[in-house]
Amino acid sequence: MEKKVFGINAGKVLLLRDDPEAFAGYDGVEINAGKVIASRKMYERLQGMGAAINCGVVKVLDIKGEVAELDGNTVITGAEDYSGRFVVCDGNLVVESAEGLRGAEGIYAGTLFYPESADLSGVRNISADNRVAYPDGAKLRLEGLELGGDAHIVLEGGALYWVHGRIKALDGGALEKLDGKGTTFKCGTLIIYAGLYERFREMFKADRYEFIPDGYGVADGDLSLDAGTAALYGDRLVINGDLTVAHDQAGHLKAFKALKVNGAVTMPVSAAADFKAVGSAEEFELYEGVLLNVNGFQTIGSGQLRTAAAAGGKYTIKVNGALYFDSAVTAEDMEAIAAVHCNGIISAPDAARGGLDGKVRELNGMILDADAMLKKAYGEDFSADPIGAMKKIKEMAGVVAGSGVNAGKYRN
Repeated sequence: MEKKVFGINAGKVLLLRDDPEAFAGYDGVEINAGKVIASRKMYERLQGMGAAINCGVVKVLDIKGEVAELDGNTVITGAEDYSGRFVVCDGNLVVESAEGLRGAEGIYAGTLFYPESADLSGVRNISADNRVAYPDGAKLRLEGLELGGDAHIVLEGGALYWVHGRIKALDGGALEKLDGKGTTFKCGTLIIYAGLYERFREMFKADRYEFIPDGYGVADGDLSLDAGTAALYGDRLVINGDLTVAHDQAGHLKAFKALKVNGAVTMPVSAAADFKAVGSAEEFELYEGVLLNVNGFQTIGSGQLRTAAAAGGKYTIKVNGALYFDSAVTAEDMEAIAAVHCNGIISAPDAARGGLDGKVRELNGMILDADAMLKKAYGEDFSADPIGAMKKIKEMAGVVAGSGVNAGKYRN
């Protein structure tokens, strides 16, 4: 029997308001999310419907009163009045004075910031993923800070800046001017040239120090190697993130004298010796041939595999979603596959399974023959449609998505 299912695919799902009509007319709910924040009444309703909730974190709140939903980085100064309301902020919430929360029914925040002297004992039902106390009188910065350019003009003299995140301090001229104004800093991570730290160490206190060798360039975030990398950053480089080396870009490793990767390096096996000659990394992930990295749907045909094999090429395939091998693919064609990693569904003809199964390195999901299943259900005149095939597979399992939402954030 077919079921009518409401599907939600989002980074965050907020189900805070007790709505009796929520999901009315549906037999089930399917939620795929990084994080779900729900009132206890809504969560119990979902459980009663047999909802499928696939997520990294579920936070259930005992909400009383009206919900006051605040944007991330909201500052509560004490002038506000949240009496009889339940305050929810799924990001950063700064409480400069607890007076504004005295009559609140409760509070939830992703990260709750407050001065060390703040008295929160009179605030009921406080829940936060993280609590952070900062020094009284400090200038709070919730984002990272880069000390360069006109920083000495923008930042106040004689002030202590408390930075929740990283400070990047690589401009000696800017540091000299800030030091002259008596500006100081406290942060989670300090990124600084070793030589500059020796000169300006009294300006900084950090939970973690990352010392960059003098003369190195610095790249923040993940980086893909290409012909312009060395030209932009220099031939000595520190990467604060992951490095990806495509098979046809590996030759550019020879443009470097030194590479330090504070993260993982993904590269072809053929590039390992060149990287080792100049670089170091926290993790290595080696692949063979051409890397196909897909979020969504990837189709592979027999002609594509045979052409690659004839040229001596191979594919390493990583898919978050669905991987579809057409019905003409054979076990011999799979010789062009080096490895498969899949979070989701792999569809391959039974005749190819002997060549495929040994290539699957990681699978969170299932392997099936969608074409054979659909021909059995709909007859030999079934015309292969890879995307339609996966939809019909869900129908055959008795699930029909009557409606759905795909979004960065969903709230009721």
